[in-house]
This record gives sequence, structure tokens and C-alpha cells, in this order.
Amino acid sequence: MGKNKTFPLNQKLTCANHDIYAATCVVCHEQYVGQTKNKFSTRWSSHRSNWNRPNCEIDENNKDKEALLRRFSEFNRDVNRPPIHEAYTVTFFEEPNSLSLDFCEEKWYHKLNEQINIQNTILPRVR
Repeated sequence: MGKNKTFPLNQKLTCANHDIYAATCVVCHEQYVGQTKNKFSTRWSSHRSNWNRPNCEIDENNKDKEALLRRFSEFNRDVNRPPIHEAYTVTFFEEPNSLSLDFCEEKWYHKLNEQINIQNTILPRVR
């Protein structure tokens, strides 16, 4: 759905914002849609921490925290794991109020037809 489509983004967001974002794999071009109530830099540090672990033990209760690493490892087996900033590009979409974060994340999830997220979502997924 979102592949090869362009969406206008009006806001100038940075790592200091809380927002809705997408991490796009530079190898397979699949996207992970995420949200953060804290600064994005804090959220990305969590992704980076999981990425840098030498052995990824799957925690069934926290699978989404490991989604970027799991996806890269599963679908890019022939590629050595680079630093996370070389494996994923990040796009900031919007900074909704904190009560709208879940809804806005879901909206972007559907617009992009993303494939990496693991957690259950609020709205029904259309595949």
C-alpha cells in the first residue's frame, strides 16, 4: 500500500520531539512504524541497545522491542549486521498529542502497509 507512494510531511520534527516515526531497512526496504511519548532520541537508544546485544534472546513479552534486530537478522542473513544507523533510515511523520499516539501510529501503519511491527494493534490489520 505505502510502497512507491509519497506522503507530504508538513512538520519539522527532530530527535527532541515525541512523535510517530518509521524505520526503513536499507536492504529489504520494509518499514517499522513506531511511536514515543518521550524524546525520539530516548526511544532510538532503546532500539540501539537491543541492536547491539551480541545474542538476541527472544523475550515473548517484549518482542516489539527487538523487532528491528529480528527482522534484519531473519531477512538479511547474507548481510553482516552493520550499526543500526547504517541498517535503518528514520522518517518522522507527525507529533500528535499524547492521547492520539496509538491512533496516529495505527494510521501510518496502514498507510505504509508495514511488515516489521510485531505487537497487536488497535485497528484491524488489512493485508
